[in-house]
Amino acid sequence: MLKLIKLQLSNYSIMRLRRKRSTEAGFAEFAAKATLTNLGSGRLELIDNTIKFYLEKGRFKKSRKIAREIPIADIESVKQEEKELIITWRGVTDIFVTEETDLVGIIYEKTNKALREQEKALEDEEAWRRKAKELTKILGFSMEIVDSLFDILRSLQGQVNWNRIEGYLKRSEENVKDLMDQKMGKIELNFTNLSLALKEHLPEEISRETYSILKSLYGYFDGLASKKEVPEQHIHPNYYDAKTIILAHYTLNDIILGNIVGDEEIVGENNQLVMTLQDLSRETKMEIDVNAIEDIINRLGMEKEKERAIEEIRAIFRQQLKELITM
Repeated sequence: MLKLIKLQLSNYSIMRLRRKRSTEAGFAEFAAKATLTNLGSGRLELIDNTIKFYLEKGRFKKSRKIAREIPIADIESVKQEEKELIITWRGVTDIFVTEETDLVGIIYEKTNKALREQEKALEDEEAWRRKAKELTKILGFSMEIVDSLFDILRSLQGQVNWNRIEGYLKRSEENVKDLMDQKMGKIELNFTNLSLALKEHLPEEISRETYSILKSLYGYFDGLASKKEVPEQHIHPNYYDAKTIILAHYTLNDIILGNIVGDEEIVGENNQLVMTLQDLSRETKMEIDVNAIEDIINRLGMEKEKERAIEEIRAIFRQQLKELITM
């Protein structure tokens, strides 16, 4: 038993020494002598997620020539059968034969682990791509709802056209039905009280219920953004993008409403919108022409045909964000 323990410790020390020497010489994580079928004998190394095989020539002063360089990302399968390490990559199968099965076993385990992590990363990325597509649909329906609800609020100013408000309400409800068909998180938007207030022609009640629905809708996006899931950084829109986009859209519509009612806080909201869009541009690495939106907003107060100006503002806003909100 003591002899066996000493032998195991000795083997461990050799492995550790080989690993240390290899790391110092070629930055290899693990290395072993091996023969590549139909090519020759040499050295098999695992270096920075790449398996490299060097042919060695010369009896005393050996020269090394790289014969295989296999990125783990390109490996389709890897197997260890007794003294053989079998790697299939880019449609090619290489068989490495070695007596140093312990060291090759470590290379096999490390490679397999990297392959599993790579597969998991691909699965996570695909899951986020599906979420991004769903979020795009959700944003589209939600922005239509927001527009319609703000249209109701601004239509309460001055002489009220109740038929027009009913049209905005109907459009909101249609988009809510489409929104409810999406399967991302729980959302509750209750239009019952708003419909009753509209039938009774109660402006204050209509205003209160409209703001309540807008608050609930924003709360939905705020809830998505609070999830602990970490999005793939290069995939957009993600939860955080969606919240930022909807916040910008609320701010834009609030600026439009402020121009109608003569709100003195419009300047501050303009600045907030600009900062929100700049943050979104930085996060998504997407070019957003903030000046184009700012210029048309500045024209809003001077436009005689405000309806046309509002449509133009919203169209420009969507155009700037088209990569994030259109399929």
